[in-house]
Amino acid sequence: MKCKKLNFIIISLILVITFVYVFRVDGAKGLWEALTAASPVWLGAAVGLMGIYWILEALILHLSVKQFHPFQPFRNSLQTAMIGQLFNCITPFASGGQPAQVLHMGRAGVPAGSCACALTVKFVVYQFVLTVYSSVTLLFKFADFSDEIHGLKYLVLAGFAVNTAVIMGLLCICFGRKGTEKFLESIIRFFSWMKLIRNPEALYSSMKSQTALFYNSFSAIRKDKRLLAKMGILSAVQLTAYFLIPYTLLRCFHVKPDSIFSMLVAQAFVLNVSSFVPLPGAAGGAEYSFHTMFAMFFPVQLLALAVLLWRIVTFYLPICVGTAFLWNGAKRQNKIKCVL
Repeated sequence: MKCKKLNFIIISLILVITFVYVFRVDGAKGLWEALTAASPVWLGAAVGLMGIYWILEALILHLSVKQFHPFQPFRNSLQTAMIGQLFNCITPFASGGQPAQVLHMGRAGVPAGSCACALTVKFVVYQFVLTVYSSVTLLFKFADFSDEIHGLKYLVLAGFAVNTAVIMGLLCICFGRKGTEKFLESIIRFFSWMKLIRNPEALYSSMKSQTALFYNSFSAIRKDKRLLAKMGILSAVQLTAYFLIPYTLLRCFHVKPDSIFSMLVAQAFVLNVSSFVPLPGAAGGAEYSFHTMFAMFFPVQLLALAVLLWRIVTFYLPICVGTAFLWNGAKRQNKIKCVL
């Protein structure tokens, strides 16, 4: 509970700091004039791209889960995806999304091993596509950006290295069954030694059965090349939709960039930098990297407002929508319990 409160305090504090910064830079009058002059169509397009990102997130998850739980309705996959978005935003390194999704799917009747496998396969595909995407952007545009972003270029490379290490670690887990089982056994023994587990034998037995289910499921899904290709293509479209949000915000202020691809690359770099900021939603790091990367695209008088709007669309909006899905899901489960 204390950790949750701290995360919300950090998120709220960053929002307040961003608002204060915008008001100090632009002033209330300048801010109001910029907002009233903004194009509602392009602002709606930014929100629409975020909506496309969520729909594709749910669809990719649905394709993965359906392999193990054929009767999974898309509505459940959408709810699970949005709950994941919420907990990704409010936990450091986006670490809370997948555990929350496993818990939610488990309550819907999906076995834990199948949940873990479906989410792992989805995450491996996403990380692979992100790594390829980042490699392409680094190859074609890093030299052009490095002179403009100065010290931040090393953080971009560090973020790329982190994402590459993540996918390598995931592949080691997926293809190293014995090592994974030994690691989990050592964790159970440690918690048993610490007297934190009442029945280690039962937990060990459950772990063995769920890991067997995980690896059997993974063995089946990795043979379905068509499914993996479909998930990969959808992940590429999903990332492109997300990376285009700054472009719509720029057009919102009636400014046309020289290169849409350059803006897409800048957002990819922002994501790389944000990936290793150890705060909920990469708080602080995301704002700073966006401000630095997009200073070459946005007019100086609009840059602070652009940071605020981008953060609202890509961070605070997912928190609000994800909370609504979580609340609605809890409400439905309570109704089911009452009927039973």
